[in-house]
Amino acid sequence: MRRSLLLLIALLGALLLAACGQRLPTAEEIVERMEAARAATNDAHATVAIDVTTPDRAGRMVVEGWTQKTGASDAAGKPVYRARMEVREASEADLVGSLMVSDGETFWLYSPAENTVITGSASQMRDAAASAPAGPAMMLQDLIAQGLDAVQLEVLGAETVAGKNTWKVKVTPQAATREQLGLDGLVEGFLWVDAELALPLKATFDASDFGRGSVEALSLETNTGLNADLFRFTPPPGATVVRAEELAARTKSSVASLDEARAAVSFPVREPGYLPAGMVLVEVRVAGPNAVILNYAGAGGSVSVVQGSEAPGGDREPPAGSQTRAVTVRGVPGALITGADGRGSLLRWEEGDLRYVVAGAIGADEALKVAESLR
Repeated sequence: MRRSLLLLIALLGALLLAACGQRLPTAEEIVERMEAARAATNDAHATVAIDVTTPDRAGRMVVEGWTQKTGASDAAGKPVYRARMEVREASEADLVGSLMVSDGETFWLYSPAENTVITGSASQMRDAAASAPAGPAMMLQDLIAQGLDAVQLEVLGAETVAGKNTWKVKVTPQAATREQLGLDGLVEGFLWVDAELALPLKATFDASDFGRGSVEALSLETNTGLNADLFRFTPPPGATVVRAEELAARTKSSVASLDEARAAVSFPVREPGYLPAGMVLVEVRVAGPNAVILNYAGAGGSVSVVQGSEAPGGDREPPAGSQTRAVTVRGVPGALITGADGRGSLLRWEEGDLRYVVAGAIGADEALKVAESLR
């Protein structure tokens, strides 16, 4: 269920971004008009198509969503919103019918395929979405919200999208922002903002190794006077209800040293004897009792070594456009997946009861060398 949540939140971000005017504006004017239009929008209803490709997943989703200001403000003085989002179509059939509802204080995330409801405070909803596949879309929305200090905006001109006159705006994080967020690659996005409605009709992003995708409004209406009952939810009879904090405790990934990781799990933790030039260990994570993640980074890229009886990423389908070939790793069969652009690799194999994944912004040959050197 978590894989869909951030896609739904990306819709909410798209509904709240705004700009207005009759002539081609400057970047500064766009930021000001986004804020002005956001302030004037009390509620919105839209159907949005979301397409996302990441190193380990690709898919499409059509979501219908509603948002409404509650009249309250958070600690930072920003308006608090109610929201409701329903998955109408999805490339993964079990996501169809998934529902997210928030009354501004409590959220509910319902999966009909699993008959499960995750619920908690509205502040926990965003944190629960942090690892979902559309992270780059959320990242782009966050960067825009920070204003011109965080991003560079370039107004490219006027274009027609779905028969509407729009401004096309290029959005790129400033160098200091990329460093602050720990981004190895360039994050770049484009917005097409409806000049009449003062709302974006389409957004695309390319976050290099993180992934790429688009969010496009298929229909949009604002300030129609939505009924607050739309933002209430009662779990269906027989549904399993899980508190967000309980789920977080179950799946918590703790930061550790190599020695601490070895002491926390029952299997031998292996580390690579070979790494691409300049790469060093930057993080060790213990993902519950059954997996350890070693993250390495350097000027030439980054790579993660995942190992354990439940190695995350080991079962995910290859993204669209990637190439998969059978290889031999450490004397056993494995699968090597390379991106269509050749900028990333994911290598996975099993040794006895343990599963391994080597993945990152490195070439296929380098991924194999890292895997073969584990000791």
